[in-house]
Amino acid sequence: MLSLQAHVLRFWESKFSQIKPIKRAAGRRFYRPNDILVLFAIKKLLHENGMTIIGVKRFIKENGIRHLIAMGRKARDEVGIIKGKKHNLKKILYSLKKYQNGTKDLDRRRLTEIKTKLSSLRSRMTERIAISISDFSE
Repeated sequence: MLSLQAHVLRFWESKFSQIKPIKRAAGRRFYRPNDILVLFAIKKLLHENGMTIIGVKRFIKENGIRHLIAMGRKARDEVGIIKGKKHNLKKILYSLKKYQNGTKDLDRRRLTEIKTKLSSLRSRMTERIAISISDFSE
């Protein structure tokens, strides 16, 4: 959902006490909904707003966790994720497939045009070679 690697999440867990995943057997982590929202907000502040970790900590201290969660909700919604599910996934996949099919058709059409031009050039070259050979043999 966040498009972050696991080591980044672990690092953020060590830096921000607000992120508290439930740890299961074998060290597997489960993030609660509020943890996810906090992560969205932290990602936005660090990656999009260009803040430092110290700056984000100061922001949390000054504005509170509720503000951070609200910001996380907004950031989550901006990327099209609602209630932990990809809201527009089917639409996006359909559009992508439609685009790819359109691209294939466009490519096919363009390749057909190129093939036709190359065939025409080949015919002209063959004619000129034949003329050159006949001129040479005379």
